[in-house]
Amino acid sequence: HQTRRSLAAPIRCMRPLLQGFRGWCTARGGVAAHSLPLLALRGGAAGADVSQLVLDATFYLGTAMASMAGTITAGSCEMDLFGCTIVGTLTAIGGGTIRDIILGRTVYWLTDTSHLTIALAVSVAIFLTWPALVSLGLRDSHLAFLWSDALGMASSCIVGTHIGYERTGKAKIAILCGVLTSIGGGIMRDLLCLERPRALHADRSMYATPALLGALLFVLLSGDKYYAAAEPTSPVPLPAGAEYFVPWLFCLLLRAAAWTFRLALPHWARKRQSIFDLRGSLSLEPQKPQFQVALTPAEGHNSIADRVGRLLLGPKQRRRFGLPQLLVPKGRRGRRKVPPPADEFD
Repeated sequence: HQTRRSLAAPIRCMRPLLQGFRGWCTARGGVAAHSLPLLALRGGAAGADVSQLVLDATFYLGTAMASMAGTITAGSCEMDLFGCTIVGTLTAIGGGTIRDIILGRTVYWLTDTSHLTIALAVSVAIFLTWPALVSLGLRDSHLAFLWSDALGMASSCIVGTHIGYERTGKAKIAILCGVLTSIGGGIMRDLLCLERPRALHADRSMYATPALLGALLFVLLSGDKYYAAAEPTSPVPLPAGAEYFVPWLFCLLLRAAAWTFRLALPHWARKRQSIFDLRGSLSLEPQKPQFQVALTPAEGHNSIADRVGRLLLGPKQRRRFGLPQLLVPKGRRGRRKVPPPADEFD
């Protein structure tokens, strides 16, 4: 009864949203939303209608899943309801906003506010229901984040590539729009949560590469569909809507394989500690000391300059400026190596 009561409020909040989406589908297609897939299977809808339906469903799925991923990340950083809502909404609409500004289009969520409504509703619903889901036994927030982020990235990639190709007719611009749409919101999310941007620091699994390859596959399957041709053709004969679904599925499965089998692009070895590795000190979170810092018997100073020198300067610089040496724990003498921090969501 307690779980049912905690889930009842978010469901009531989502009910007007679902009714509005059904009314929007009815106004655009002339039929109810639940009957569109059935008509398509029976051959009662045109190919263009099926393609538009697949594209719209991908668009809304990407908005919802990106908002969910952003809310989970913000909640894991101990943000409140307002912070989780802001981060979730920016994750959902950030990449599309950058794309529309570059293309000179009107930002899509200013004309069609349903995407903004979905992002806000999903963020609030996830924030309210997540503690109840955890109490029911769902404790793998890492896997939930990975799948929601992958679904949002694949959907945003296809929608962004479609809009860029339709706007310019150029394959390179379309691929760039697809990649920006899929990773733009995620970069904003990571920066607001004081995380290293996963799209740029994919140490353990590649992140932006599946979006790039998915956009490239979409361009190849579309052929000259977006050119001003009398009879647009595709290099591969595909059923209606397959030019959206196949690249979407490819991007999703490639991202899942990347975190499962640790597929990553080559990168340089780490040489110094990044500012994002100091997230605990920036957010005032308690951390366990990795090494023991002590003064030598000959030194008795404990000023601010000495503390900074002990933490930032090496052994030669400490001897040069007359600062105390940094002592390492027993058993590790002579091997002062800071282990790389573990990323919770990689």
